[in-house]
Amino acid sequence: MMDTALVLTGFFVGAAGAAFVSASGRRLAMYDEPSERSSHTMPTPRGGGIGIVLAFLIVGVSVTGAFFETIIGFGMGLLGFIEDSFSLSASLRLAFELLLSAVVVLPYMELSVYGAALFVFWTIFMAATANFYNFMDGINGIAGLTGATAFTLLSVFSFLTGADHAISILSLSIAAACIGFLPFNVPRARTFMGDAGSMFLGFLFALFAFRLTNGLNDLICMGMFLSLFYADAIVTLYLRFRMGERIASAHRSHLYQYLANELGYPHWAVSLIYCILQILIGAASLAAYYGGILWQGFVAVAFSFAFIAAYRSIKGLRPKADWPPRTIAEKCES
Repeated sequence: MMDTALVLTGFFVGAAGAAFVSASGRRLAMYDEPSERSSHTMPTPRGGGIGIVLAFLIVGVSVTGAFFETIIGFGMGLLGFIEDSFSLSASLRLAFELLLSAVVVLPYMELSVYGAALFVFWTIFMAATANFYNFMDGINGIAGLTGATAFTLLSVFSFLTGADHAISILSLSIAAACIGFLPFNVPRARTFMGDAGSMFLGFLFALFAFRLTNGLNDLICMGMFLSLFYADAIVTLYLRFRMGERIASAHRSHLYQYLANELGYPHWAVSLIYCILQILIGAASLAAYYGGILWQGFVAVAFSFAFIAAYRSIKGLRPKADWPPRTIAEKCES
């Protein structure tokens, strides 16, 4: 009964935070103005994901054994909220992300060469996942739907393996908070999740994966729960690097953005496709988990080849006849 109450708390606090920012975003000077690189055309309040962060804080302090993760996770959410409000430099934000990640990892590391290597890996993994999730929050619904899916899968994994009941309940509460946020973001965005939500969700996913990992089999399984975000972000970054583009500059080159912008599919449809595929991939990964590392590796490799093939095929489709679109100003005037 207590667990159910905590999950419901996550849902209502997630919804309340989105509702507050939706109504007060202009007064808080937290508006996302459209640009030529945006996938939206109207000024929209950002930072609606703060409700998800607060849900985690409230539920986290109520769950035995999760206080340390709660404080650090809240710190990442606060960093995202500051970014939504004042816009930090990319280097300063990355420095804080790496610092928070290092604070999480350090107490669990052994004083050895192997321990040092693991420390570097997990610190980079957490900061990178926070940024990848942030990169993928570019159309209505995709961050909320994927968050609900990925954290539900994490909860199922934790429950089935008996690894950590606190993380299982926290994950389910975060999934519920994402669902509470969604009505304010889909199909018409009354608020965006913002860095407060997207950076936080990515960081928290990696933090939970870190705590639940006892071997490579665990890491591969959980990594597949967010595989579409990882794949889209990594492939896009690699291609932009090859073309000599500045990695830190704003863009809309991701596969999901091409589907929504150049090919003209509705945001909700693209987000739902990503969500359904992520559920199927996550279920396949859970099934392969009990087959051992070879089956896990097979699922991961098969997904990688399939994604690259799909990426190339979709990016090869010609944009709609009216692409490129009119300027943002022209759209707003019409």
